[in-house]
Amino acid sequence: MLDLINPSFSISPLELLRQYLARIKAAEGLVKITASDTTIPQIVQVFGLNYDILSMDARWTLAEDSILKEPKILRRNLNDLHDAFYEEQSEATCRIAIDIILIQCRKYVRLKYNPAKAETAALTTPSTPLKGALNVPTETPRKPIKLYPESTISVEVPNRSVPNSRFLVSGRADWAMGYSLKDEDGALLVAVEAKQRSEFSTGESQLITYLAILRENRRRAGKTNIITQGFYSDGTRFGFVCIKDSGAIVQSPTWDTQAVGGLSMVFSFIVAMLETALKSTPTATPTKPGVLQDKEIHNFDDEVWSKVYTSMVVVGDDSDDDMNDVFDLS
Repeated sequence: MLDLINPSFSISPLELLRQYLARIKAAEGLVKITASDTTIPQIVQVFGLNYDILSMDARWTLAEDSILKEPKILRRNLNDLHDAFYEEQSEATCRIAIDIILIQCRKYVRLKYNPAKAETAALTTPSTPLKGALNVPTETPRKPIKLYPESTISVEVPNRSVPNSRFLVSGRADWAMGYSLKDEDGALLVAVEAKQRSEFSTGESQLITYLAILRENRRRAGKTNIITQGFYSDGTRFGFVCIKDSGAIVQSPTWDTQAVGGLSMVFSFIVAMLETALKSTPTATPTKPGVLQDKEIHNFDDEVWSKVYTSMVVVGDDSDDDMNDVFDLS
């Protein structure tokens, strides 16, 4: 209890008692919620979100032009991990698989948004969409989206049911992504949760908690775009989740990297998350006209989001012979 009291010896005993009682009263009005122990209904209620998984609007997938073919090196690296006979039920092994995928996704985005580096890579088309063409890398350079492993995040929110009471919602995301410094208010906008295979389903509630925390922090920081995204995974199965500006929770089908077309969808989803996160931020250099940049940021849903994602299920056609000519960064 002594740590509740200001250690300064220059104040009176009466002031010490006042501080002590104030801290006790504040602690009594604070209800702690941890991401690993909560439920989706509780988080929906605490943050005032909308979770209707049976609604068509809650079913989330990629627009057809956003579906990419994964790089060959990605499949090889995942096969190498499998052939190395790591314990497949271990969460540590699951994290290795996720890291392998994240590395290639981030590499793809880095090449696309950094033309100077892309030219030295001697690439013409780093990845081939299942349908449509993708021009890479010709996009405007932007602030890099940084990845922070083991990120502790939290936020206090009022308890609407109990006067003078608050919730402290906290957790530790296995990865968080954002721009600038991670300690800057509202800088994080993507979270990832890894689970061992037997606990895969529990990742959903944890991820939704992380995304709710990040969304609330962005809202309080006055960010124009408060959409947060992420995924939970056991290294093979991937579930993608988003909380939109409106507070609606949308989710993808579960994609399995060992199923036909599964790795392509996982690769494409993560790339789409990174790209939409990039377009939530100011450019790193003033090479893009300010009006166009502002249009993307202030009309994010129409200018960026709806062009990448859709609520309709899209099935890609992977019968094109050009699929054999995907980029190889080995």
